[in-house]
Amino acid sequence: MRSYAGFVLDRSESLRFLGGILEGRSIKRDKVAGCRFPRSFLTTKTKVMTTSSLYHTQGIRGFKYEKTERVGLTEIYYLHSTTHSLSCPCCGSKSTTLVKTGKTRDIRGLCIGFKQTIMRVSTRRILCRDCGSSIQEPIDFTPAAYVGYTKWVVKFVLGLRSSMSIRDAARLTGLNWESVKNIEKKYLSKKYKTVRLGDVEYLGIDEVYLGKKLGYITVVRDLDTGAVLYIGKGKGGDSLKPFNNRIRRKAKRVKAVAIDMANSYSAWVAELLPDADIVYDHFHVIKLMNERMDGLRKSTMNKLADEQKKELKGKRFLILRNQENLSAEAAQELKKLRFEFKDLGTASIMKEYLRNIYRMADSEELARTAFMLWCEKAETSAIACLKQMAKTIRKRIEGLVSFWKHHRITSASQEGFNNKIGWLTRQAYGYKDQQYLHLKIYDLPNLKTRKYL
Repeated sequence: MRSYAGFVLDRSESLRFLGGILEGRSIKRDKVAGCRFPRSFLTTKTKVMTTSSLYHTQGIRGFKYEKTERVGLTEIYYLHSTTHSLSCPCCGSKSTTLVKTGKTRDIRGLCIGFKQTIMRVSTRRILCRDCGSSIQEPIDFTPAAYVGYTKWVVKFVLGLRSSMSIRDAARLTGLNWESVKNIEKKYLSKKYKTVRLGDVEYLGIDEVYLGKKLGYITVVRDLDTGAVLYIGKGKGGDSLKPFNNRIRRKAKRVKAVAIDMANSYSAWVAELLPDADIVYDHFHVIKLMNERMDGLRKSTMNKLADEQKKELKGKRFLILRNQENLSAEAAQELKKLRFEFKDLGTASIMKEYLRNIYRMADSEELARTAFMLWCEKAETSAIACLKQMAKTIRKRIEGLVSFWKHHRITSASQEGFNNKIGWLTRQAYGYKDQQYLHLKIYDLPNLKTRKYL
């Protein structure tokens, strides 16, 4: 037996009664399943919102619910504060009076289903009898003094931003696009106010070009964790000056720094991290070799007659592409070009020789010997670009063999991260707010670039 509103029903009767309610059948009689109920039990109207519901669905406490007004797809809840006394925000005196202003303030709350909600709060002013100040009563369920949304809306927006664009989050919540951006910007500013270096041992440094307006930025990352440690405007050692004092404290802990082959970062590492080894990643070595080969291709074309130029025209990627990535037809075509253009053929073979050093050498000593043999062959070839490359390798030999010394440390993740920054800027069609962009880059290791249907 079960009891409803003071009336006793058996199991079958209660199921029939509740089933009718769930199925939406209108109950016009006061007799259900053979039991009589008072008409008030079936016709009582419940409130749309209660003060308790405001707390559990919107995180609002200290305010009492009055009534609801519906305007289109918006629910407007009228509230007033239940606080009887407040201290003066200026002097802290308790000799204050709360005065109603007769005005209201609209604060956007969390959506309920497809409907947006607005809390229409009656405002009061705090009059202090000691200092004479008159200040509007603060609303504690908003994140700041003059913000038009609740604290729970902030949490909701931050949750949406992990899988939604700013525009979509703004449409769903009813907020302005700028408001959604500022919510995330404030959160990221607090999160990355101080970026801890922790137990960093391996650093990666590289510059990224962001366009004509923003120019270059220099990104410093922890190669072990992938965390962004510093973002500087511009490129070269000057862009890292604000980072000097912080990294100097960790100088003894840092073992190696992976950089490109530019002199600017090498000088910075030598000055700030004298005990750390410089590692020139093999990606940058092969990239430099490809640039030298492309220069040779252009100079070779300039010396040819117009009819002969057609044989090299459009062959840039064929010459620069890795040999194992060529199809059988492309490999045969490359073999023909190597035979017809001796200097280009020699340079192409020497590039593959250089790549094989990274593929086959298994120790620092073996790699050093292989690099020296490569330099000797390049210097005896009488090809200018190979001589230049040999000179660079001899000059940077310690940084090159450090690749093996530090267990094949690579800045490949750094290059991948640069591509991720490019993806980030393309998704937003550029950033006008540079500070916001830097904060998004700091948070980029936590952002998934893959979208699921």
